[in-house]
Amino acid sequence: MNRNSRLQSAAASWLKSYNGTRHIRAYRKYFGVDAGTAITELRILGVPLTDDAVRKAKESEKASTRAKQARKEKRLRRQQEQQVSEVPWSDETFAYIAGYTGWGFPYGITWEEMERFADQDSLDATLPPRTWKSPHPQTDEIWFIARPEGEEVPFDLEEFLRYHAEADKSVTKF
Repeated sequence: MNRNSRLQSAAASWLKSYNGTRHIRAYRKYFGVDAGTAITELRILGVPLTDDAVRKAKESEKASTRAKQARKEKRLRRQQEQQVSEVPWSDETFAYIAGYTGWGFPYGITWEEMERFADQDSLDATLPPRTWKSPHPQTDEIWFIARPEGEEVPFDLEEFLRYHAEADKSVTKF
């Protein structure tokens, strides 16, 4: 309802049927308006309001607004806590839950393992990339493979091919 409709309805029926002493509160509830609007419209209608009643109505509305805001903040905090704790693939022990055993126990990657993986990834990022070295100056068949530890391991291509050729011959066909 707009103000004119409320004033007409209040003058025609509400004021005649209301017997209580808390006009502001009753007007607010009946028409669904705030305290300031109720006070203004009741004064337009000529209802006598004491300064004490007006002050109490305004304080009551402020308290109600603060309580509503506090409930809203509490509800939001509770929802945020539930969202953090309700991640289905993580809990306080496991950073990633891969599945559950037949008895319902989770298995996966623990937080400690995840920290070690993160530490290893950061160490790997500081190492130079693995590369093939140029052919050995004396023979073209020998190459060196660089390992992360920096140790060079010789690789003989002819020996590798000979080994696999012999392994293929030794496999029997059914």
